[in-house]
Amino acid sequence: MTRTIPLDDNAVLLRDLGKDGRLVPYGGANFGMPLELIEPEAPMIVPMERFFVRSNGPVPVIDPASWTLSIDGLVARSVSVTLADLHAMPRRTFTSMLECAGNGRTMFEPRPVGTPWSLDAAGCAVWEGVRLVDVLERAGVLPGAVDLVMQGGDFPEMQRGLPLAAALDPETTLVFAMNGEPLSVAHGGPVRLLVPGWAGIASTKWLVGITVLDRAFAGYWNADQYVIWSADQEPLRQVQQMPVRSVISRPSEGARVRAGAIEVAGYAWSGQGRVTLVEVSSDSGATWTEASLTGSERRGWVRFAATIEVPAGEGTLLARATDERGLRQPMAVDWNLKGYQNNSVQRLRLTAEG
Repeated sequence: MTRTIPLDDNAVLLRDLGKDGRLVPYGGANFGMPLELIEPEAPMIVPMERFFVRSNGPVPVIDPASWTLSIDGLVARSVSVTLADLHAMPRRTFTSMLECAGNGRTMFEPRPVGTPWSLDAAGCAVWEGVRLVDVLERAGVLPGAVDLVMQGGDFPEMQRGLPLAAALDPETTLVFAMNGEPLSVAHGGPVRLLVPGWAGIASTKWLVGITVLDRAFAGYWNADQYVIWSADQEPLRQVQQMPVRSVISRPSEGARVRAGAIEVAGYAWSGQGRVTLVEVSSDSGATWTEASLTGSERRGWVRFAATIEVPAGEGTLLARATDERGLRQPMAVDWNLKGYQNNSVQRLRLTAEG
């Protein structure tokens, strides 16, 4: 029988989830990871104990030995897959970002409803698993398929539809390991879906079922939540791939530094492809300095660093990224009702002395 982890005590919950006590609590099983926590000892891959945690409900503890994944609906045959079955299949190991759609929500004014993430709901890890398309071959998806409904093991209503094209993408993976260790309960173990480049909601945790439909899925998590709603409460589009973003991790917000040349460092990523350019500014964007980049994984993030002059007094640092498709971070993003995908240029305040 599956049990759930109690959510009423942050300290106990962090312990039970195997998490660093310095993560930022947001209620329930939701904890942000300030990027300075990975400076400088692990500059590219986030250790599992520091990786942010996002959950829309309870955290189930599923016995790996009894876990099964059912595949039914518009298929040639309904099948049930065990963890041993997955381990016997060809594996892929890859580096990928994972980011919550609401990352940066507090940068909107007024603040929309939802978990008040700052810029701490993102991380990069090494994942291992089996391509979803290889598993679907066991069931034989029939012509006419449109959406695959992913069933989470946390509660019955946790169902998210994934378009067929995304499901058949060779990057989409059933993951059972993270950073070389079995996938933890906090991150959807024993098996989760990972859709690189898409908002975290697409990467269903504690995956226990897949149903193939001949129509677009219109469930709550597709048609209401994780939809961009305008200020006039009009649905504009579903949240899918994440936009290009950069985040400064050093110096930190509100830091006091010596006036003159300082190093500005951080991370940048895009759900659309590789980041090819990051620029920083200390004069409100009048001039920009190109940063050096480290890291080249298409679905991972890059670390950027630049030396920039800051005058004495109160100031603001900016960083903006551009990806291989030429998509650049905007200075501002239109407000939306649920506060999703705010990738506007970060404005980091600091005081330069001297």
